[in-house]
Amino acid sequence: MDENIYIDSEGGWQPNKKIEFDPIFIWPPRPKAFLKWLLSFPGYIWPWNLFYIAIAIITYLYFQPEIYRCITFKFDWISIILLRNIFLICILAGFWHLRLHILKSQKDEFQYNPKPLGKNKKWHLGSQTRENMLWSLCSAAPIWTAYEVFLLWGYANDLFLFPILDWYSNPVYFCLLFLLIPVWQVFHFYFTHRLIHFKPLYKWVHYLHHRNVNTGPWSGLSMHPVEHIIYFSTVLIHFIIPSHPIHFIFHLQQTGLRAIQGHSGYDQLVINNKNKAALPHASYFHYLHHKYFECNYGETTIPLDKWLGSFHNGTKKAQKKLFGK
Repeated sequence: MDENIYIDSEGGWQPNKKIEFDPIFIWPPRPKAFLKWLLSFPGYIWPWNLFYIAIAIITYLYFQPEIYRCITFKFDWISIILLRNIFLICILAGFWHLRLHILKSQKDEFQYNPKPLGKNKKWHLGSQTRENMLWSLCSAAPIWTAYEVFLLWGYANDLFLFPILDWYSNPVYFCLLFLLIPVWQVFHFYFTHRLIHFKPLYKWVHYLHHRNVNTGPWSGLSMHPVEHIIYFSTVLIHFIIPSHPIHFIFHLQQTGLRAIQGHSGYDQLVINNKNKAALPHASYFHYLHHKYFECNYGETTIPLDKWLGSFHNGTKKAQKKLFGK
């Protein structure tokens, strides 16, 4: 391993090269690298963004109340959305937790921290997983649902700046928006994330999420309700841009479910043990944030951490620059 790579004291998996940003906001432009990042497998579009787009399409077609029902707030259609969102969280977080942390189907291969998730009096209900489930299901799901209900009500009552975007009127923009939404989400996440690291907000709000130094799938949405309100507020941009309900459904689902995936604790998901085939899963970039707190507030899609001086690329040099050790 390169001597400049920062050695993880926890003894877990780490990359054998320094972290780099995606080839979008770079100069001079690298069109070949950009197209490879965008279209290759695995890459930006597939598997994961395509996976979340597919969930949004299925949701919209089969598990979404008709827009005319959303003109007024009523328990029947709101409860459908809440139960569906709880189901999605349980299926995704439950599956990753069962596969990776209970069955240990790939043991500690690609695991950032091989220590087991916490089970002691430090955690509410005596378990890190149970505490995380509590916040995910009793706070994240209702607040996610509240934003979705609010936007559906806004669409139904024509309160948006633009009319509902129609596929037939602009199919290129309709499809392109699915690819732009995650980029906006990263931009929003960086600045709101830095906000809640402001000392008073960190002490009373964000500390709860950072109790998870060693993360698991249920850690992703384990946040204080105030943080959930801030985190999911990314979707409010749909009030001022042309979009369709399927776009903000995707936006909310990608924001919520991607957090579950990104905190799984495993960098890659082994899909074939024989030939060691694996898909990228969580993010070492964000793992370093949970380990050291005051770095890597965003994601690798936009180099905001690099531009604003909070980037830890995994090397000893970055460690010394940021923390003096």
